[in-house]
Amino acid sequence: MIVECLTDDPSRALGQLRCVFAQYGGALGAPGSVAYLFKPVGRISYPAATDVAALARLAFDAGAEDIVLGAAGAVELLSDPWESDAVRARLLAAGFVPSQWDVTERASQAVPLAGAQASCMLRLQAALRDLEEVQSVYTNAEIPDEIVAQL
Repeated sequence: MIVECLTDDPSRALGQLRCVFAQYGGALGAPGSVAYLFKPVGRISYPAATDVAALARLAFDAGAEDIVLGAAGAVELLSDPWESDAVRARLLAAGFVPSQWDVTERASQAVPLAGAQASCMLRLQAALRDLEEVQSVYTNAEIPDEIVAQL
């Protein structure tokens, strides 16, 4: 898990993070200790009604690196984070309007969680996001949609 914070008091933020991690049975690692498990990527999302074949042809020509199809039919394009804006602009000019566009951290390997572990991880993520200084939380946990829907 990577937690990005923006704070004027690093000691306070660190103390709050330690407290939340301890509350959910976790431990805080050294800064950057799990960075090797994640890769920054540009992510451009399109709704399920998108023509995937046409989008794919244009996207790869524009510089996209991968296309991920979601369970509900949504489409995500992945690109180099520095090229993401150019890819989005070319697709927008061709009439493909994204539903979301951002730069995020993508896990290189997912860890499947189920049952109590999955529920605990979701509660930990929610508690971290509730902290004022926390800007983003990234995880390599793969949690079934059924468990997410229950919470």
